[in-house]
Amino acid sequence: MARIPVEDSGETFALAKKTRRKDKELTAAQLRGDQQGNVLTESLREDKHLGPFLAIPGKDNGFDIEGLAVVGERLFLGLRGPVLRGWAVVLEVEVAMDDDDPARLGLKAIGEANGPYRKHFLHLGGLGIRDLCVSGADLLILAGPSMDLDGPVAIFRWPGGAKPDDASIVPADRLERLVDVPYGRGSDRAEGVAWFTDDSQSRRMLVVYDAAADHRQPDDHSIVADLFMLPAM
Repeated sequence: MARIPVEDSGETFALAKKTRRKDKELTAAQLRGDQQGNVLTESLREDKHLGPFLAIPGKDNGFDIEGLAVVGERLFLGLRGPVLRGWAVVLEVEVAMDDDDPARLGLKAIGEANGPYRKHFLHLGGLGIRDLCVSGADLLILAGPSMDLDGPVAIFRWPGGAKPDDASIVPADRLERLVDVPYGRGSDRAEGVAWFTDDSQSRRMLVVYDAAADHRQPDDHSIVADLFMLPAM
């Protein structure tokens, strides 16, 4: 987990190791850790729900982060796996710059338990989380199979998910299934979502796919994604 300042020259954007913005120095930094893990994975090793899955390969329902959404200083990490008896998991963390080394990030204590993360369990019908997207106070969730299998894919809305009061358990009846996304056999596995805006001002969501089918590759330099009109929320 890392952050990198972006400098806007008016015509282009460039990554920077350090920059100043509004009299504040911004420094590229990463979560404290090494090749074996970081402060988040070390904290999760003792977690009664997620700890046992850290040693399991991600695509075998092991620990696998695929979704990311940023809300202020908070980060929401959507787990493709593990899915626990039908429940998917979102981890919420808040990063802070290390006082001794501005190139290192730590994790703030958050929630009533004052731990380095909060867990949110969502019943997505056995699906894992492929991506997350912020929509006001809500989180939109691209959900699909946790393992390397073909299966249902859909976009859900978690009302209030971008501003939870504390760790939460969200049953299926508190989630809104907005749209079903097509999937192929061994191809067209939806991996990412983002808002798509143009002059029409309509609420459309862009979905991109891994292992794109042949019909999505018109030439060697192009790939076709999908746009979905979302219902009013």
